[in-house]
Amino acid sequence: MAQIPGRPRFEVADIVRLHGDPYRRARPPTPAQEAVLRHIADCRTAALGGHVDACSDCGHQRISYNSCRDRHCPKCQSLARADWLEARLKRLLPVPYFHLVFTIPDDLNPLALGNRRLFFNLLFATAADTLKTLARDEKHLGAEVGFTAVLHTWGQNLRFHPHLHCVVTGGGLSPNGQRWVRARPRFFLPVKVLGRLFRGKLLDALKRARATGTLHFGGSTERWSPFFGQVGGIAKRWSPFFG
Repeated sequence: MAQIPGRPRFEVADIVRLHGDPYRRARPPTPAQEAVLRHIADCRTAALGGHVDACSDCGHQRISYNSCRDRHCPKCQSLARADWLEARLKRLLPVPYFHLVFTIPDDLNPLALGNRRLFFNLLFATAADTLKTLARDEKHLGAEVGFTAVLHTWGQNLRFHPHLHCVVTGGGLSPNGQRWVRARPRFFLPVKVLGRLFRGKLLDALKRARATGTLHFGGSTERWSPFFGQVGGIAKRWSPFFG
């Protein structure tokens, strides 16, 4: 089992306890966000009570405060995160890897926020399809690559901005599965081609979601609804953002 690193000098809980009230006044959180802030601040403190751990051999007892068990809490998820990382490291191949990021224009952020489950699933599906389709193309790599994708829902300014970080093998299995096809050193796939393919697949998926009534519009996103009836128009408008 992975080892949890020692307690850092500052924790998210310390920041919430020290600056939570000014933050709430400046940016009132939703009820769900308020619950998360409260859980993080109270985690492993007297506010949640405690329990006694006793050694079955020597009888030594230790009192510990209870955890909040919120999936957003860094303390509660530290062991799960460490185990996840260890499991990923065991799957690494002895080959070079590339880091790719699939992102969307800021205009789509409200639409993603209002359709989070659908939008995130489409983001994963279209990014994966883009990578596999282009890597299989004989003009580029001609192989089946492997990759791990992780969703981030915030940008560097900590505002909502969903994007995927992908770690991709620098090569892949040949179509017959008998040999390893190596990517060129320091080059994986052409970025502009990758961006155009991803843009087309994502916008087409959003168009189909709108046609089936699973993509919902409201508030500031209502004005985008007509554009998804004609993908060509919206693709042209956002082509600079998607590359």
